[in-house]
Amino acid sequence: MAFMLSPGVSRIVTIVLRVLAAIVLFVSLVMLVANNQDYPDPNDNGNTKTARFYDQVGFQYMAATTVLGIGFSIYGTVVVALRIKRGNDEGNLLIDFYGQKVLSNLLVTGAVAGFLSVQAVEKALSDYVGDTLAVLVTNNYYWGMYKTCSGLVLLGFFLSVALSILSSHTLVRRNY
Repeated sequence: MAFMLSPGVSRIVTIVLRVLAAIVLFVSLVMLVANNQDYPDPNDNGNTKTARFYDQVGFQYMAATTVLGIGFSIYGTVVVALRIKRGNDEGNLLIDFYGQKVLSNLLVTGAVAGFLSVQAVEKALSDYVGDTLAVLVTNNYYWGMYKTCSGLVLLGFFLSVALSILSSHTLVRRNY
């Protein structure tokens, strides 16, 4: 099986993809944590409450997978940078390969959990259109931010899949 990229170019592409994945996931995490919405609570005499990401389990899971993705991307960037400095592929490449596989599965499930949480909450709140919770139902910006965060995590998944493919080619060159 012929590999299209030379080992040097492959290392550079890998480090660029890892940095890009870390940036995308970091932006998603910041947007997820910063997104909140005030609304009057009819069960508490109309006092104002704030809806945040940790009110829903799906958003919590998405945040957790995003943090793991950022951590593994930073770890992988450091490892690849050290390999570029040394000029060889010394190290445990199996950790890179299987780590990317696990990370890609975590990221796709985190993105799906985010999308499904938005859909479930919007459907549950649609009964309150005439009530005081209409602020949460009709605020497309608030729910759009969560959809954007889920989309960015999905983009991180695609970058992780690309990195997984690149690491599988490195394993072939190493003859495991």
